[in-house]
Parts: sequence; structure tokens; C-alpha cells
Amino acid sequence: MMDRKSFLKSGHSPSLLSAFLYFDVSFMVWVLLGPLAVVVMSDYPMDAAQKANLVALPILGGSILRLVLGYLTDVIGP
Repeated sequence: MMDRKSFLKSGHSPSLLSAFLYFDVSFMVWVLLGPLAVVVMSDYPMDAAQKANLVALPILGGSILRLVLGYLTDVIGP
């Protein structure tokens, strides 16, 4: 059976904090882009494909950057 104190002390706290902050900020941006697309479309006329790209590209960029930053974490360290 795993000891509770050793479980809570395992891992790297700064990496956990930075991963949480990254997830939090990227989720906030992703959630806000949907409602803001209506305001952006009133200023810049867009078709449906451009609106879909406006909402989808931050998610795709985050998934690609997650791979790059994960590799860099393995190479450089946390």
C-alpha cells in the first residue's frame, strides 16, 4: 500500500503548477473565442469556414505546442 505522504511529495511542484496554469489560460481563451466570434464577425465579415478556424486554431496550436514543450521538457528538464 502506498504511503499518503510519499504520494503527496512525489512529482515536481513547479511543473505541476505551470501545467495547471497553462491548462487554465488555454481553456479560458478557448471558451472566450466562441462568444467573441459574434463580436468579431460584426467588425470583420467572415464566412463559416473562417469562423470555424477562429475557434479551432487555438486548440490545434495548443495540441501541437504540447508535443513540442513535452519534448523540450524531456531534453532540458522541468
